[in-house]
Amino acid sequence: MSDSKTRVGLASGNDRRGNVFAALDLVREEVIPRIADQVLLSPNFLSAASQVVCTHADAIRGAIDFLSSVPEPPAEIVVAEGANEKYSGEAFDNFGYRSLAGEYDIPIRLVDLHGETEWEEIPILLDDRSEVSARMPRLVLDCPCVFSVAVAKTHDVTVVTLALKNLIMGSIHKEDRIRMHGFPTHAARTLPAEAQTLNINLIRVARRLCPDIGIVDGTVGIQGNGPGGTDVVDFGAVAASADVFAADAVAAKAMGFEPLELGFLRYAEELGLGVADLERIEVMGASLDAVTCRFKPHESIDQQLQWHDERAGELLQV
Repeated sequence: MSDSKTRVGLASGNDRRGNVFAALDLVREEVIPRIADQVLLSPNFLSAASQVVCTHADAIRGAIDFLSSVPEPPAEIVVAEGANEKYSGEAFDNFGYRSLAGEYDIPIRLVDLHGETEWEEIPILLDDRSEVSARMPRLVLDCPCVFSVAVAKTHDVTVVTLALKNLIMGSIHKEDRIRMHGFPTHAARTLPAEAQTLNINLIRVARRLCPDIGIVDGTVGIQGNGPGGTDVVDFGAVAASADVFAADAVAAKAMGFEPLELGFLRYAEELGLGVADLERIEVMGASLDAVTCRFKPHESIDQQLQWHDERAGELLQV
């Protein structure tokens, strides 16, 4: 393989914690230079009541195991997300995150991003192509190293939801999340306009709010009408990379989807924000063919794939 190719670590098996460590270890040379004195881990807490659609604490343990193994471990690890929950910290309570701090020598701090007070605004688009603002937390923007630890799931707008979308939609102000879809309320959402808008907005925000390291935990995934569904897939694969778009591209392919047919990945590739073309990616570890498990897509996939906007070249600029 050419040295110029972007590398993605791909681990397989049923040991979630071990898989996350192994996937990161396969791309250790690319990841270590990104690690800083403070590292933020961003899980996915779609629902504080359903573990299967959220990042398991063992996936976070796998990432911390790796961080503990590097020559200069971080002085602090922050686990931060703006969860969908009834009270602040419910997801941390329900999913066993509270015990993490006592398991490692590195100080670990759990943060509910809903409690943040310092935000930076970025313009995003509504369906009519007017601009509004989305608020990004300074805590995440200022952190020198951010890991997105996502779950492999199908989605009702972007076909899949993986490491890039996990960080963005779990970090921005909760009131602004529906506007990322292009609409003022959930009831107003409609495809394919929603797919056209959300894919553009994800790339707009990614110019400022983007993981340094992408991890997609597919030990157990969600197929069909995700991201909050109950159709579970024993996928048994974890992808990791210092290029979040490459990690997402490999995970998407392993789920049975063509990366460059997905709006946010196509835009990222065309703009040079990251690598989503599998021809330019070297998969380390497990064989991509060997782990591929074709996920059943969301029932609205045909409309979701109508994401192209003729004005994209103009609208993707911030």
